[in-house]
Amino acid sequence: MEATTDSRPSAGAAARPEAIVERGDIRFTVLTPRLVRLEWNAEGRFRDGRTQVVVHRALDVPPFGLAEDDRFIEIDTGMLRLRYEKGTGRFAAGNLAILVRREDGPVTWNPGDAQKANLGGTYRTLDRYDGDTWQDGSTLPLEDGLIARDGWHVVDDTQGFGLDDDGWVEERPAGDRQDLYFFGYGRDYRAALADFAAIAGPQPIPPRFVFGYWWSRYWNYSDEELRALGARFEKERIPLDVLVLDMDWHTTPGLSLRAGYEQKDIFGEASGWTGYTFNRSLFPEPGAFMRWAHGQNLRVTLNLHPASGVMPHEENYEAMAKALSWDTSTHAPIPFEGTSPRYVRALFDTILKPLEAQGVDFWWLDWQQWPESKAHPGLSNTWWLNHVFFTEMQRDGDRRGLIYHRWGGLGNHRYPIGFSGDSVISWTSLAYQPHFTAMASNVLYGYWSHDIGGHTFHKHIPRPERHLDPELYARWMQLGVFSPVLRTHSAKEASLHKEPWHFGPPYGDAIFAAIRLRYQLAPYIYAAARQAYDTGVSIVQPMYYPWPEHDEAYSHPAQYMFGNDILVAPVTTPSGAAAAAPFPVWLPPGKWYSRDGAEAFDGGGMVERSYTLEEIPIFVRPGSVIPLYPEGMRDLASVPDTLILQVFPGAQGATELYDDDGASQGYQRGEFARTRVRNRHGDRAHRVHIDRMEGQYEGRPAKRAYVVEFLDAGIPESVEVNGEALPYSAEPKPRSWSFDAAWLCIRVDLGPVSVDEAQDVVARFVPEHAAPKGLLHRMRRAADAVRYLKQVWGDISALPDDVDLAGQAARVLAYAVDEGDDEGRAERFSAAVRAFEKRYAGLAASVDATPIDDAFKRAFADRLGR
Repeated sequence: MEATTDSRPSAGAAARPEAIVERGDIRFTVLTPRLVRLEWNAEGRFRDGRTQVVVHRALDVPPFGLAEDDRFIEIDTGMLRLRYEKGTGRFAAGNLAILVRREDGPVTWNPGDAQKANLGGTYRTLDRYDGDTWQDGSTLPLEDGLIARDGWHVVDDTQGFGLDDDGWVEERPAGDRQDLYFFGYGRDYRAALADFAAIAGPQPIPPRFVFGYWWSRYWNYSDEELRALGARFEKERIPLDVLVLDMDWHTTPGLSLRAGYEQKDIFGEASGWTGYTFNRSLFPEPGAFMRWAHGQNLRVTLNLHPASGVMPHEENYEAMAKALSWDTSTHAPIPFEGTSPRYVRALFDTILKPLEAQGVDFWWLDWQQWPESKAHPGLSNTWWLNHVFFTEMQRDGDRRGLIYHRWGGLGNHRYPIGFSGDSVISWTSLAYQPHFTAMASNVLYGYWSHDIGGHTFHKHIPRPERHLDPELYARWMQLGVFSPVLRTHSAKEASLHKEPWHFGPPYGDAIFAAIRLRYQLAPYIYAAARQAYDTGVSIVQPMYYPWPEHDEAYSHPAQYMFGNDILVAPVTTPSGAAAAAPFPVWLPPGKWYSRDGAEAFDGGGMVERSYTLEEIPIFVRPGSVIPLYPEGMRDLASVPDTLILQVFPGAQGATELYDDDGASQGYQRGEFARTRVRNRHGDRAHRVHIDRMEGQYEGRPAKRAYVVEFLDAGIPESVEVNGEALPYSAEPKPRSWSFDAAWLCIRVDLGPVSVDEAQDVVARFVPEHAAPKGLLHRMRRAADAVRYLKQVWGDISALPDDVDLAGQAARVLAYAVDEGDDEGRAERFSAAVRAFEKRYAGLAASVDATPIDDAFKRAFADRLGR
C-alpha cells in the first residue's frame, strides 16, 4: 500500500472517491478489507486533510459489496460487514454494528463497546519508575495499543488537530461530529499494524549510525574530558557512534538550578534548564570540539529544554529578537510558543541552525514543562515538538530526520527516536523494559532508547550505599544489544560510572562482548529497520505477533522476537550465590537453535536452563541466515567490505540483505538494494545461494567479500563455490575454507566477488562425521568451569590431566583438524570429539575426588551445568 511521511505533499490525504459511501450526515470510507472510516457530522461536512494521526487515505480501493434499501446501508469487505440504520444520526449501539469474521468465530462491535483485552501501547516516560511502579506506588498509566485479543480496535480521531500543506497545526473542525477508524483483524495483528501504517505513515528508517553505541552521561563534561574519553574508547578498541551532551553544555542565567535555586521565567517555569549558548568554561571553542568529534566519526547531540523561551543572556538573543520585532530594551525573555510559525522559524534560523553549522548533528528534546500548547489547548507540546523538529530536519536538504524525545501519542511513530526517561536502577526496572519496548510496537513506536543500566537509585537508598551492581549492568547491556537503540546514561552522581573499563572480569568481559555483538549484528538490525518501514512491524516484536493462537505468547512478556529470525529472552534476574542464573524460556512450536547453532531445541514448551554471565538466551529459527559484520568495527559511518553470512541448521531458509546509503532520504524514493540469500540443507550437502544484488543507490559497491559460516558442522568432504572446489586452509584466507573449532563451523571465504553475479556455495558431508548435538555447549561450559577452578584454587596440579585438556577442547580439536593430511581430517576430528566427550563425562567426578573445598566443587558443577 502507498504511504506518506510528513515531508511529502499532502496530496493523498483524501480517500479515493470509489472508496466512499456518503449519505447526508454520514460517510463511510473503505480503506482496506480490515479498516473502515466512520464519519458523522450534523451538518454533513467532512474533512479530507491530514490530521495528527492520519496523513494518507488514498489507498488502493479493496473490493467490497454495498447493499442498501430505504432503511439500512450494508457494506461487506469479506473481513467486515457493516450495517447502519439510515437517518438515525450519531453512531450508537442501536444504529450501527460491524461484524468481524475471525477463524475462531465472528465477533460484533457496536459503538460504545469496551475492549476487554487490549494488549497495551506505550507511555510518555519511565521517569522515576521502578519497573512499572512509581515512587508513590502508582502503576504506569499505559495507553492502549492498536491491537487486542478482542480482534478489533477503534481509533477516535474526532478531536485530532489538522495539519495543513506546510505541516502546520490547524484547529479542530467545529460542530457536532464523529470521526472513527474501525480496525477489525481477528488475530492478524501484523495486518492491523500494516493498515495503520498505510494511513498514519510508515516508521522512518533512522540513519545507520543510530544503531551503534551511544555514550551519554549527565555530567558537566569539558572539551578535554570528552577528548580523553574518546581516546580511551579508542585505546580499549570499543566502538562508538554517538556522543550525547546533557544540560551542562550551555550556560544558564544568574542563580541556576545547579546552585540550588529556581530562577523563574515569565511563565513561572524553571529557567535553569533552558539554554542555547555554549558554556565557554567547558567548551572554549565549540566548533573545534565538534570538528574533533566528527573527525572521530562521532555524531553529536545536545540536550534542549526549550520551555523558557530565549533568555536575554543568549549569544543570539538580539538576532532572535530582530527576527520577531521583539523589544529588547527591557531585556525580557522571548516567550516560547511552539505553534507560532514566526517563533519556530526564528528559533531555527537564528539559534539552532548556527549551532548545527558548528557541528550539532541532531537534537535531544527534553520537554518536561506544561503538557499542552497555550495557544492550542489540547495539543500536546511533546507531540508537536516531535513533529516540528523532525520535519524541519527532513526539509533541510536530503538528510534523514532524527530527534531524541519522549512519546507524544498516536502518530508520533513518524518521528523517531524515543527517550524513555530516568528509570530507577534495579532488577525490577531491567525486567520490565523488554515488555515495555515490545508493547510500544503495538503503536508502531519501534525505536525506544532506554537509559541502559538505569538512571538513578531508589530515593530511600542512602548516598554512601549507592553503587551500580556490575552483574545488573552487564545483563542490562545484553538487553541493550537486542534493543532498538544501545545508549548508556545515568544521573549526575560521582559513583555512577558506566565506562566499560571500570568493570573487572567477568563483568567487564561480558560488557565488552555485548558491545562487539551489537556491531556484528548491525546488518541484521538495519534490514529489520527496513522491514519496519515496509510493513509496520517493529524490530522488537511481541511473541503474539507470529503466535497469536498460543496463550503462552501473551504470558511471557519478557521475551520477544528481534527481527523475524531471532528470539531473545534477556536474563533479568541475578544469579545470587550460584554461578548461573536460572531463567526459563517459552519456545513456540517447531525446532529452534541456540545462538551458535550447536544446540537444537524442540519448541512447544518451556526450556528450563541456567545461564552464566557470558550466556544470553538467544534462539534462532531453523535454516536462518543471519548477516553479520566482522569483529573490529569502530563505528557505523561506513559499511565494511566483508559480510559474514551465518547459516543455521535446518532444511531450508532464506533472508534478504538490505543496503542503502545509510544517511539520505533516498530509500523512500527507491534508492536501495536487496540481495536474496537461500539456504537448503540435506543429509549429504548444504547449499547456500547468494543472488545478484538488485537495485541501485549512491555508493553501491561493485564487489563484496562474502564469508559463509555453516554452523554446527562436522568436517566436510569438499567445499565448492560455483562448481569450483576450494582448498582447505588452517588460517582463513580468500578462496578457501577453514574450520573454526571454537564455533564448530565451516568458514568459506569467497573473497571479493561482483555483487552483480550470483554465488553458489556447497559443502558436502559424510553423515557419520557430523558434530554431536550440544557439543559446543559442553565445550564452552567445560572451559568456563576449568577457568573458574584455576582462578579460585591456587594449585590444581593434583587434578587428572583430563581436566585441563577438557578445558581447552577447542584447541585440541583445531590441532586434530589442522595437523596431518587432508584424507584423514574427518576421522581425526571424530576421534578428538569422542575423547572430549569421555573427558567431559568424568569431569565432575574427577574434581569431586580431590581435596578441593566443597563450595568450589559445587560451583564447578554449576558451571558445567550439572
